Amino acid sequence: MADNYISFEQYRAICQTDGETDYGAQDSLAVHLHSLGIALNYKDDPRLRDTHVLNPHWVTNGIYTLLNAHELADTKGELEAACLARNLDAQNYPAERHGFLLELMRKFELCFRFQDDEHRYLIPNLLDKQQPAAAAEFDPADCLNFRYEYPILPEGLLPRFIVRTHVLSEHQLRWRTGVILHFEGNRALVKADPQDRCVSISVDGPMNSRRRLLAVIRSDFERIHRSFKFTPKELVPVPGHPGIALPYQDLIVMEESRLTEFPQVIDGQVVRLNIRDLLNGVDLEGTRQPTTAMERHSQALRLFFSYSHKDDLLREQLETHLKLLQRQELIQPWHDRRILPGDDWAGDIDDNLNRADIILLLVSADFIASDYCYDIEMTRAMERHEASEARVIPIILRPVDWRGTPFNKLSWLPQNGEPVVQWENRDAAWLNVETGIKRVVSRLEATSGCRGHIAWGETGFLSQ
Repeated sequence: MADNYISFEQYRAICQTDGETDYGAQDSLAVHLHSLGIALNYKDDPRLRDTHVLNPHWVTNGIYTLLNAHELADTKGELEAACLARNLDAQNYPAERHGFLLELMRKFELCFRFQDDEHRYLIPNLLDKQQPAAAAEFDPADCLNFRYEYPILPEGLLPRFIVRTHVLSEHQLRWRTGVILHFEGNRALVKADPQDRCVSISVDGPMNSRRRLLAVIRSDFERIHRSFKFTPKELVPVPGHPGIALPYQDLIVMEESRLTEFPQVIDGQVVRLNIRDLLNGVDLEGTRQPTTAMERHSQALRLFFSYSHKDDLLREQLETHLKLLQRQELIQPWHDRRILPGDDWAGDIDDNLNRADIILLLVSADFIASDYCYDIEMTRAMERHEASEARVIPIILRPVDWRGTPFNKLSWLPQNGEPVVQWENRDAAWLNVETGIKRVVSRLEATSGCRGHIAWGETGFLSQ
C-alpha cells in the first residue's frame, strides 16, 4: 500500500481496476485484509469514518511515537492535542489526521478524554508508578473483597480497566497498576500485583450498596477478559479472613449441587462456611440463575441508546449505572460505539433500532439539533412506540426546551424533570434514571409473553 490512508471509495476503485466489481465481495475482502493486518478498515466506526483504509505501519508508528514521547513521560501520560504536532512528522501525519489518531487510541482503550477539557487526554499506561497515600486507607478486613488470578498478568490490563472506568475515578487516584473508584458513596481500591499475577478489589462504604460497585467492576473485567485466550480464576475471600480465598466457580458448583455449607480450616480450626452467604456477599440479587448463560442472555431486553456524540461522556456515565442491570442479564445495551470494522454502519443502527425493546432518547440541545438523531432515530423510535412495538424513554441530560417535540407526551427521566447535569449529586440523578428504567424492565418481563406487541398507556410509563 503506497499511501498511508485512502478513502473507502478509493479502495473500491482499486478493486474495480483489478477486476473485482461486486460490492459484497469488496466488503468481504476489506474485512479479511483488516483481520490479517494488511490494510486496516474502520469505515463503519462513527468516530473513524473520515479515514477508511489505513496502512497498519502508519497507525502503529504514529501511536508508538506518541507513547514514547519524552514530554508525555514528564506529564505522566497527560496528552494535549497540540502534543501531536510537536512529536509527529507533519508530512506523514498532517494536522487534519491528528483527531483521527486520537480516536483510534480511544478505540484501542489506550486513552480517554478528560471530562472538563475535550482537548486533553490521559494515557494510563504512562501514569506514575507510585501508589497514592489514599490506597493505604483500605483495610481488607473491613472491606468487601474479590480477586482475579492469572497464569500471566496481561500487559496493559489495569490501564485498559482505568480507561473503561474513567468516569468513576479522579486523576490523583490513578496510577499505572491501580485506581480508586467512587460510586454512590462507596470507594473501591482496584490494584494489580504483577509478582503474584493477580488483581485485588476492596470495596468500602455503606454495607448495603457495596455489591453494586463490585458488580460494576466485575462487569468491566469480564468484558476485558473476553479478549484473552485464557479464563482468569475468580476468588472470593472469606469475610473476616481476607487472606483465605475460595474459587468462585467451586462455590457455584456446590450451590448447584444443593450443598448448603462445607468445612474449611481457618487458623487451625475447622469452620463451617455457608455457601449461599459467601456467594451473596459478592453477587447482586438475581445474578445467579438456574438457567444457562445463553438462555438468560436470550431473554434479556434489547436496549438502544439514541444520543448526540457531544453527550458521549454522559452516555458513558449512564451506561456505567446500567451495567448492574446488564450483569443481571435483564438488558442487552447497544449504541453505535459497538459497531465493528467491516460492519454496515447505517444497517447496524437500523437493525438494532428496529429490534430494540427499549429505546433511550438522551435529550439535549445537541440531540435535537442532530439531523440523524432527531429526524431518523427519534422518528423511527416514536413510530415503534406508537405501534406498541417498543418502549421509548426520554432522558433529559442538559437543559433544553423539548416541550414541542413528538416525545413531549411521554413521561421522562429523571422523574423530577430536572436535567441530569443540574443535580447536585450526579450519582443520585443516575440512580433515579436507573430505577425508572428497571421499573420498565420489570413490567416488560412480566408481560414477556407479549414481546413484539406491548400494551401500555399512551402518555408514558410512569406517572409524574
